[in-house]
Amino acid sequence: MTMTTIIEILQIIIWPLTVLILVLVARTPILSLIPAIQKIRFQGAEIEFFSGSLQQIKDDISNAPEMSSNTVTPNTNIRKALDLPPAHSVLEVWNALERSARTTVERVLLPDETFKNPLDRPLDYLEFKGALSPTTAIAIRDLRTLRNQIAHSSSSMVRKKEALQYADLATRIINIVDNIVELPRIKLTALTLLILEINHLIDSRKFDDITVDEVYDWIQSEDIIPSLAKRAGGHVDLSIYGDEGPYSTFAKFYHEQMKSLHGGYAGDHTRKWGVENMGLCLLLAWTNQLIQQGSGWYPSEM
Repeated sequence: MTMTTIIEILQIIIWPLTVLILVLVARTPILSLIPAIQKIRFQGAEIEFFSGSLQQIKDDISNAPEMSSNTVTPNTNIRKALDLPPAHSVLEVWNALERSARTTVERVLLPDETFKNPLDRPLDYLEFKGALSPTTAIAIRDLRTLRNQIAHSSSSMVRKKEALQYADLATRIINIVDNIVELPRIKLTALTLLILEINHLIDSRKFDDITVDEVYDWIQSEDIIPSLAKRAGGHVDLSIYGDEGPYSTFAKFYHEQMKSLHGGYAGDHTRKWGVENMGLCLLLAWTNQLIQQGSGWYPSEM
């Protein structure tokens, strides 16, 4: 191999070899820069995600009567929070929301409450008790998710504009929470879950033979839930309304309200609800009627 050949070979490999040596020597510093590079690349996307999520929450609650007030004044805790950097503002706004919920729970807490740690989870408690509308409960869960993302991410993913929007949404919820004066007698969830079970039975087409008269008999004897569980055994789960279930007191309330409807509308089901044939359809319509007759999120006394 001539000297000329050796020189040509060295010219070919010298730069790749130099780069390889530099990478090996500076491996740790270069690797440490990768998260920063990724953050620079995705920072805009993070901000847009946060802003987009806030807009989605705002859109979701825009038609909710309890959130419709255009003039909402932030309380002292919210105003103090907004003096902080944006990310810290979001965290402190959430804390202010939880403090308001805790104060409300202390005011309405039942003496024989079995819910675990209601003061540690005041917002969960109010939702569980049915004191919050579904729209409000969903908005709270979404705000909690955004708060958790801020707590475990870069502070640069939220700007002052987003912090103000977050505070506005939280303030509207605080206004609702502060105005809760008592817990509902029965949670709306108990009715909506029952509606889902009845709807499932209708869709199965296996119980089309349950007549309107049969349902009337169940209502008059105040035995709707046990009779339905027995009639559709294996196809419906109504255990949550049993003695050991979370809604053990619901059955008595439900039977009383349905019997009251029977007293006022028995025989008028076709004209008023358009039900002609299927007993389950009547049961579905009247259960829905109980929700419609409620005052706010409280069932009517009737």
